[in-house]
Amino acid sequence: MAARAHHQTIDNPYHPVARRITDVVRRRAATTKIILIDDLQNIAQAARSGVLIDSLYTTEGRDPAAIDEAVPELHEVQIHTLSSAVTRKIFGDEKRSRIFALAQSPAPGELSDFSDGSGDVIVLDGVRLVGNIGAIIRTSAGLNAAAVILLDSGLRTVFDRRLIRASRGLVFTLPTVIAPRRDVIDYLHGQQIPVATLAAECAEPIEVLQRVKERMAIVLGSERRGVSTDISRIADYRCSIAMSDDIESLNVSVSAGIALHERTHSRCS
Repeated sequence: MAARAHHQTIDNPYHPVARRITDVVRRRAATTKIILIDDLQNIAQAARSGVLIDSLYTTEGRDPAAIDEAVPELHEVQIHTLSSAVTRKIFGDEKRSRIFALAQSPAPGELSDFSDGSGDVIVLDGVRLVGNIGAIIRTSAGLNAAAVILLDSGLRTVFDRRLIRASRGLVFTLPTVIAPRRDVIDYLHGQQIPVATLAAECAEPIEVLQRVKERMAIVLGSERRGVSTDISRIADYRCSIAMSDDIESLNVSVSAGIALHERTHSRCS
């Protein structure tokens, strides 16, 4: 493998390269064509998922050869080194990674993208903490869910820099869709997908999910508000997770993992 060409460190925040990164960091539109991906693991996951990596950036003291060794498929991607001062100027109070990339944003997903799949669909109804959403995407990918649908998440795009980090790049692998609540209700009805909701006050035990042989939608709300009334009305199963009386609720990402694990039994029986 040929060595990378020598390049100087960019130490001017008004350099065209630095200004381009700044524009991406400050842009929050859902239709952005260029996205920022932090950390080598997430960049590698994006590349393996077919995302076109535009350019790579490191801070001072990082050896570009180490990137080639860790992710050989990125050898042809141009690398720029940024001074610490330029990095601080670009990111301000936001997280500053020692390695990051700019990439072409994939096309946003649609509900129809997973109509022919066989896995379950996780619907997050009003879940807004990006860390929880990312953890659920990771769990859903690991337990063979078909997709994650976000309702009222506060996100404009699933390729939000924070969500890419929280999901460890798996948002590029597992179909994740932002959709209006009414569209999701119509979709689930049209596809004849049974719906299960989870809430502490529900009567049916979570084990009931083991008995459903076809694919289903598992809906989880936020810990504070729970599942919306509109979604509750269409639920075929209303389940709760048995837990200590001293605990009011579980974190939503933990609940998602338990529900998906229960569903593994339906595929094995």
